[in-house]
Amino acid sequence: MKPKGRQIRLTYVKTGESVVADLLEEESPGVCKVVWDLLPIESKVIHGMYSGAEVFAMLDDPKPIPNESPIQLPLPGEILYFFDNSGNPTNSRKVIAEVCIVYNRGVVLRGPEGVPTHCSLFARIPGDWKCDWVPFRDACRKARWEGPQVLRIERVE
Repeated sequence: MKPKGRQIRLTYVKTGESVVADLLEEESPGVCKVVWDLLPIESKVIHGMYSGAEVFAMLDDPKPIPNESPIQLPLPGEILYFFDNSGNPTNSRKVIAEVCIVYNRGVVLRGPEGVPTHCSLFARIPGDWKCDWVPFRDACRKARWEGPQVLRIERVE
Protein backbone atom coordinates (compact mmCIF):
# COMPACT_ATOMS: atom_id res chain seq x y z
CA MET A 1 0.00 0.00 0.00
CA LYS A 2 1.27 3.44 -0.95
CA PRO A 3 2.05 5.72 2.02
CA LYS A 4 -0.27 8.67 2.48
CA GLY A 5 1.09 11.87 0.99
CA ARG A 6 0.74 15.44 2.16
CA GLN A 7 -2.70 16.89 2.83
CA ILE A 8 -4.35 20.28 3.24
CA ARG A 9 -7.35 21.27 5.35
CA LEU A 10 -9.98 23.70 4.03
CA THR A 11 -12.19 25.27 6.70
CA TYR A 12 -14.92 27.91 6.58
CA VAL A 13 -13.85 30.11 9.48
CA LYS A 14 -17.24 31.44 10.60
CA THR A 15 -19.26 28.23 10.41
CA GLY A 16 -16.63 25.48 10.79
CA GLU A 17 -17.36 23.22 7.79
CA SER A 18 -14.11 21.51 6.94
CA VAL A 19 -12.56 18.90 4.65
CA VAL A 20 -9.12 17.40 4.16
CA ALA A 21 -7.76 17.11 0.62
CA ASP A 22 -4.91 15.00 -0.72
CA LEU A 23 -2.17 16.79 -2.66
CA LEU A 24 -1.56 15.18 -6.05
CA GLU A 25 2.22 15.38 -5.84
CA GLU A 26 2.94 12.69 -8.42
CA GLU A 27 0.83 14.47 -11.05
CA SER A 28 1.63 18.10 -10.13
CA PRO A 29 4.78 18.28 -7.99
CA GLY A 30 5.67 21.86 -8.92
CA VAL A 31 2.16 23.24 -8.34
CA CYS A 32 1.89 21.38 -5.03
CA LYS A 33 5.19 22.93 -3.91
CA VAL A 34 4.02 26.45 -4.82
CA VAL A 35 0.75 26.00 -2.89
CA TRP A 36 2.40 24.26 0.09
CA ASP A 37 4.88 27.13 0.41
CA LEU A 38 2.02 29.70 0.39
CA LEU A 39 0.15 28.04 3.28
CA PRO A 40 -1.61 29.02 5.42
CA ILE A 41 -3.99 31.07 3.31
CA GLU A 42 -7.04 32.81 4.75
CA SER A 43 -9.19 34.64 2.22
CA LYS A 44 -12.75 35.29 1.20
CA VAL A 45 -13.93 32.83 -1.43
CA ILE A 46 -16.04 34.16 -4.25
CA HIS A 47 -18.46 32.08 -6.25
CA GLY A 48 -17.45 31.48 -9.86
CA MET A 49 -19.16 33.84 -12.27
CA TYR A 50 -18.38 32.09 -15.53
CA SER A 51 -17.63 28.43 -14.77
CA GLY A 52 -20.41 27.07 -12.57
CA ALA A 53 -20.32 25.37 -9.17
CA GLU A 54 -16.92 26.47 -7.96
CA VAL A 55 -15.56 28.94 -5.45
CA PHE A 56 -12.18 30.59 -5.59
CA ALA A 57 -9.82 32.45 -3.29
CA MET A 58 -7.73 35.22 -4.85
CA LEU A 59 -4.11 35.00 -3.71
CA ASP A 60 -2.32 38.11 -2.44
CA ASP A 61 1.05 37.07 -3.84
CA PRO A 62 0.43 35.48 -7.28
CA LYS A 63 3.07 32.89 -8.12
CA PRO A 64 3.62 31.49 -11.61
CA ILE A 65 3.40 27.71 -11.76
CA PRO A 66 4.72 24.93 -13.96
CA ASN A 67 2.39 23.71 -16.70
CA GLU A 68 1.22 20.59 -14.84
CA SER A 69 -2.14 18.79 -15.00
CA PRO A 70 -4.06 21.47 -16.94
CA ILE A 71 -7.79 20.70 -17.06
CA GLN A 72 -10.93 22.42 -18.28
CA LEU A 73 -13.64 20.00 -17.07
CA PRO A 74 -12.98 19.44 -13.36
CA LEU A 75 -14.98 17.09 -11.17
CA PRO A 76 -16.52 17.75 -7.75
CA GLY A 77 -13.84 17.72 -5.08
CA GLU A 78 -11.02 18.80 -7.34
CA ILE A 79 -8.89 21.75 -6.23
CA LEU A 80 -7.16 23.84 -8.85
CA TYR A 81 -4.59 26.61 -9.19
CA PHE A 82 -5.25 29.34 -11.74
CA PHE A 83 -2.56 31.79 -12.80
CA ASP A 84 -3.01 34.57 -15.36
CA ASN A 85 -0.50 37.22 -16.28
CA SER A 86 -2.17 38.12 -19.57
CA GLY A 87 -3.60 41.47 -18.50
CA ASN A 88 -6.77 40.67 -20.45
CA PRO A 89 -8.73 43.95 -20.69
CA THR A 90 -12.04 42.16 -20.10
CA ASN A 91 -10.80 40.66 -16.84
CA SER A 92 -7.90 42.07 -14.86
CA ARG A 93 -4.99 44.16 -16.00
CA LYS A 94 -2.82 42.75 -13.23
CA VAL A 95 -1.32 39.33 -12.56
CA ILE A 96 -3.78 37.11 -10.70
CA ALA A 97 -3.72 33.70 -9.06
CA GLU A 98 -6.55 31.76 -7.48
CA VAL A 99 -7.17 28.51 -5.65
CA CYS A 100 -10.44 27.09 -6.99
CA ILE A 101 -12.60 24.46 -5.28
CA VAL A 102 -15.13 22.58 -7.40
CA TYR A 103 -18.11 21.53 -5.27
CA ASN A 104 -20.68 20.20 -7.75
CA ARG A 105 -21.01 18.81 -11.26
CA GLY A 106 -21.24 20.70 -14.52
CA VAL A 107 -18.23 22.98 -14.13
CA VAL A 108 -16.61 24.12 -17.36
CA LEU A 109 -13.72 26.46 -16.73
CA ARG A 110 -14.27 29.71 -18.58
CA GLY A 111 -12.93 33.21 -18.41
CA PRO A 112 -14.43 36.53 -19.48
CA GLU A 113 -16.65 36.40 -22.55
CA GLY A 114 -16.96 32.62 -22.19
CA VAL A 115 -13.42 31.94 -23.38
CA PRO A 116 -12.29 28.43 -22.37
CA THR A 117 -9.52 28.41 -19.80
CA HIS A 118 -7.51 25.81 -17.93
CA CYS A 119 -6.40 25.42 -14.34
CA SER A 120 -3.81 23.08 -12.81
CA LEU A 121 -5.27 20.23 -10.80
CA PHE A 122 -3.20 19.84 -7.63
CA ALA A 123 -5.46 18.36 -4.91
CA ARG A 124 -8.60 16.30 -4.45
CA ILE A 125 -11.12 15.92 -1.64
CA PRO A 126 -11.64 12.17 -1.21
CA GLY A 127 -15.12 10.68 -1.16
CA ASP A 128 -18.39 11.58 -2.77
CA TRP A 129 -19.67 15.16 -2.86
CA LYS A 130 -23.27 13.90 -2.43
CA CYS A 131 -22.57 11.76 0.63
CA ASP A 132 -19.20 12.31 2.27
CA TRP A 133 -18.70 16.08 2.43
CA VAL A 134 -22.19 17.54 2.11
CA PRO A 135 -21.79 20.25 4.80
CA PHE A 136 -18.65 21.58 3.07
CA ARG A 137 -20.36 21.45 -0.33
CA ASP A 138 -23.31 23.41 1.05
CA ALA A 139 -20.96 25.97 2.63
CA CYS A 140 -19.37 26.51 -0.79
CA ARG A 141 -22.82 27.12 -2.28
CA LYS A 142 -23.48 29.83 0.34
CA ALA A 143 -20.92 32.04 -1.41
CA ARG A 144 -23.33 32.21 -4.35
CA TRP A 145 -26.40 33.25 -2.35
CA GLU A 146 -24.94 34.97 0.71
CA GLY A 147 -21.76 36.51 -0.69
CA PRO A 148 -18.08 35.86 -0.03
CA GLN A 149 -17.20 33.52 2.83
CA VAL A 150 -13.83 33.37 4.65
CA LEU A 151 -11.94 30.13 3.99
CA ARG A 152 -8.72 28.98 5.65
CA ILE A 153 -6.42 26.60 3.77
CA GLU A 154 -3.65 25.09 5.88
CA ARG A 155 -1.22 22.23 6.05
CA VAL A 156 -2.19 18.99 7.77
CA GLU A 157 0.95 18.12 9.71
